[in-house]
Amino acid sequence: MTCILRLRKASSERKDSPMDTVKVGDFLNTLGRILDAMRDLIVRARPPKGGPDRMRVVLVLTIAEQFEAALRLGNAHMSTHAATHVRSMIEALVVMRKLETDCSYVNQLRYDKLHGEKRVYEGLIGDPNIPDDWKQPIRILLDECLSEFSSLHAGKYRPKKISKEFGNTGLFHLVGPYALLCGFSHNDLAVLAFRHQGDSGMVFKQEDDPTFVQSIFSTALMVLMDAARQFGEVAKFSDGHFESVFASMNKDWQGVLNKTVVR
Repeated sequence: MTCILRLRKASSERKDSPMDTVKVGDFLNTLGRILDAMRDLIVRARPPKGGPDRMRVVLVLTIAEQFEAALRLGNAHMSTHAATHVRSMIEALVVMRKLETDCSYVNQLRYDKLHGEKRVYEGLIGDPNIPDDWKQPIRILLDECLSEFSSLHAGKYRPKKISKEFGNTGLFHLVGPYALLCGFSHNDLAVLAFRHQGDSGMVFKQEDDPTFVQSIFSTALMVLMDAARQFGEVAKFSDGHFESVFASMNKDWQGVLNKTVVR
């Protein structure tokens, strides 16, 4: 709730000169050009055939897709819903950074996936309100899960929270944005009020607050550019292609980097 109130206060207090501002539509159009350039890199890339670097390329693809999904919501005046996608982008970037320095982190990802499945299956089986015959397929899934989970657990793997990995990946500058985005991933009262409570009544798909748009999409762009940089390190491109496209992406980014987004 505090973050939301600060966003509203910042929006009402900002008074920038025209040279320091960019309109919401122009800001989102710039992001669209950067996304087009990212698509061009993806189409022309030759990814590694295996290993952790191939997983890093997979994460680049999912970051690009999440960025596009967020941008589509932004253009439809639903930027608060885009927050969930941007949060996922940050989480994918953290994993990319972990894989960059720790090849064995793939096993940690497997363990976390199995640990989550195990909790869900055990919760369903333990629910007294679910008929027993409905639980039988879940028991089969749990047995399959445990066979692989137990092996990794015996190897000293334990659950890890993504929030604990920001410092050791050098992404501590994303801690604040991540905390804000987590708040918008749930339909709590403050978020619902921010989305749908207007000055004189309830609203549906109201025009997005420019300060909020800037907060969400500046973070998304920061993540996309970091992922693109890593993309150039692990995938192969024809001579000079990555460098020229990435330079154009950076030029567009610089064009909006220090400007305030306004209506």
